[in-house]
Amino acid sequence: MTTAAIINELNYLVISSSEDYAQLDRLAELTNSLAQNPDGYQASGALLELAERHPQVEFGVPGQLVHALETYRGHYETLLLASLDRRPTATTIWLLHRLLNAAEGQEKQVLIAKLKSVLTHPLADEQAQAAAADFDRFQTSGLSL
Repeated sequence: MTTAAIINELNYLVISSSEDYAQLDRLAELTNSLAQNPDGYQASGALLELAERHPQVEFGVPGQLVHALETYRGHYETLLLASLDRRPTATTIWLLHRLLNAAEGQEKQVLIAKLKSVLTHPLADEQAQAAAADFDRFQTSGLSL
């Protein structure tokens, strides 16, 4: 399956809940197909938008969606920051936390500021705000999850 076809399907994928196993299994199939494509990184935006459209869905901890995005190091980070500006979700905050774990110096400070901005973001639901608060405590206290 081509990356363009996968992106198209991701753009229309609807996951009704964390127990919509048929759709979550389909997501796993799609991300597995992406992993076979040399241009799979081009689906990073569609994967992040999927998380934004389904803020209440538990994609796993960290889950297939996070693992898929993390294989595209260098391609998804800027898209992630834009996604957090649009609509932070527990999943995208988890991704930010994982970036923070590897960041140092000025990069870490920029990412911590982004994490703090989620705490008052008008579209961040309670789950997203709670995740941001937990990760903020760990990141600023020197601990890690």
